[in-house]
Amino acid sequence: MPKIGLKLWSTNLNYISAARDLFARKVFDYIELFTVPGSLETIPRWKELDIPYVLHAPHSYSGFNLANEVCRDTNFEFVRQAYSFFYALTPDYVIFHPGFNGDLHESIFQFRSFGEQYPSMYQKVVIENKPQLGLRDEICVGASPKDMRSLLAGTGRGFCLDFGHAICYSVAVKKEWKNVLAEFLMMKPMIYHLCDGFFSAKDAHEHLGDGEFDLSYLMGLVDQDKHVTLEIKKDNPDSLNDFSLDVQRLREYAGV
Repeated sequence: MPKIGLKLWSTNLNYISAARDLFARKVFDYIELFTVPGSLETIPRWKELDIPYVLHAPHSYSGFNLANEVCRDTNFEFVRQAYSFFYALTPDYVIFHPGFNGDLHESIFQFRSFGEQYPSMYQKVVIENKPQLGLRDEICVGASPKDMRSLLAGTGRGFCLDFGHAICYSVAVKKEWKNVLAEFLMMKPMIYHLCDGFFSAKDAHEHLGDGEFDLSYLMGLVDQDKHVTLEIKKDNPDSLNDFSLDVQRLREYAGV
């Protein structure tokens, strides 16, 4: 069985007690923590949990865009803050989106630039594929297998395969989704993102079993020694019971 990840934001201090309890009960194996800009004061609270981590750097809706030259100063400030989380929590991976409405080569340039400044964190960086079309109709960089191959070759970094994003891309460009996934899998993902969703060009993060995806098929594609983060909406600000149910369903889809 792959390692199962709980996705939280660094500002989700309301879930710390529930996360501690579920980890003690072996419901999940690590937290994937989204590093919200301006939340450095939360680091001690997350560190005291003593749970393994994966980090997710800020993305476009936080104002982070590696594909835009104009955003370089803001991007480097957000990377600096992400490094503070990295230094404190020693995560297995740090996930980045490559940007939107911009240039693939600019993304590569900025990745390599902050890699020179933070080499220890850069060694843990993995780049996540995106849908062709964002929720705000932005055009995402790194949506196609071709672009992702260029990003990985240009940066020398690893790959995070988001199944939902790949399926959304396949719908947008009218390609068979299983063939698209086969192309992405050739890049040997180090970590996966999983949720349920719909065969639409835009992303959704539905509970497992509430969408249209063939989750048993998707789980059959996952290397058993890898990380799988459940990127699914939370229904209750005071409880992670819905996450526990999703993990139970995940195990059923994985046949364990």
